[in-house]
Amino acid sequence: MPVPIIDLNDQRFRADRYGYIAELRAQASYARTPDGAVVFFDQADVMEVLRCVDFRFAFNRIDATKSPYLARAIEHELLNMHGDAHKRLSRLLKKALRDRVVEGMRRKIADIVAELVAGLPADGPVDFCSAFADPLPARVLGPVFGIAYEQAEGLNEWIRIGGRKIDALQSGVGIAEVEDANRRIHDYLRDLLAQRRGNPGDDLFSEMMQVEIDGDRIGAEELVFLSGELASAGVDTTRAQLPLILNAFLDHPQEWDKLRADPGLAGRAVDEGMRFAPLPWVIPHRATRDMTYRDIAFAEGDLAFVMVPAANRDPSATERPDEFIIDRAPARHFAFGAGMHSCPGAHLAKMEMSMALLGLLEACADIQRAAPPEWEPGQEGRTLRRLDITIRKMKPLHG
Repeated sequence: MPVPIIDLNDQRFRADRYGYIAELRAQASYARTPDGAVVFFDQADVMEVLRCVDFRFAFNRIDATKSPYLARAIEHELLNMHGDAHKRLSRLLKKALRDRVVEGMRRKIADIVAELVAGLPADGPVDFCSAFADPLPARVLGPVFGIAYEQAEGLNEWIRIGGRKIDALQSGVGIAEVEDANRRIHDYLRDLLAQRRGNPGDDLFSEMMQVEIDGDRIGAEELVFLSGELASAGVDTTRAQLPLILNAFLDHPQEWDKLRADPGLAGRAVDEGMRFAPLPWVIPHRATRDMTYRDIAFAEGDLAFVMVPAANRDPSATERPDEFIIDRAPARHFAFGAGMHSCPGAHLAKMEMSMALLGLLEACADIQRAAPPEWEPGQEGRTLRRLDITIRKMKPLHG
């Protein structure tokens, strides 16, 4: 049987990507794009690619001449590093995220969530995206960097624009605005580093300044790029993924009842939401050498795509993969990537989203859909533009 062709611009994929993937998976465990790149569906193949031994994470079709500054910024991000350089920075970052820092941030995030929930109307519809999911990660930047909320708002806007650097380098659209935002982020962090020298705070940025392993520390420029990457990952993931998780709950109210009965399921609910409705669709890698994998011939540099929605719902790895079940046996998902190139902001993003669910659960007796969800144009099923909900808040206790 010939290898099927997958076209991510096909209207069938946009309208029903899981049905489209199921048709292709019935023919083979992988497909090819119209220009010949391999697209893997199954978790076993995806894990092999994400080991980053025979394949390396690599952005697709980046023209560095469009913005040498943005290309340099990407090269300095942990996501795009390999080997000893990646291992070194990962160890330092992991040590900086020690329990004391994480617990301190957890308390502050809980306060931010409570304030945002209190601001939601007790009756009448509200757009969850603009009223809650957008401002939450912006406010969390305060505890991350130890800055006032007003400063975090400005930094958040630069991150929102600057986070489009991959798309800008690929398409050239809005590249001047994106480069300017990234320059502002990096300059801001350099100034913050200068202010904190000799006067660190109890925030994650200060902890990253001071962390040391065998005399090795994160250098000044490394800290600037790593902190910007961490903040962008935490902000953008939470902003876009949290509405997808709540949308899944609205479609499966029995799962919200489960969470209310056992709030300890919040972390697992976030993972299940990211498995069921992931934000990323494909993660590009390139072959590191000429080789053959599963009878597929790769030349050095050939593209191999990890298809996240397909791998998340691999029926050979997960029972009832098309169902949203928050108390299922732990099921692997790839919304944060995996292995050495998992998202550096994953811990922060997961903490924010689980705390958000707990805050909504505690304050709201009921949450209902007020209107059909509105998707970003061309991103149906992937990114929500609006999620209108109606909530009924808990009655305050008296006496």
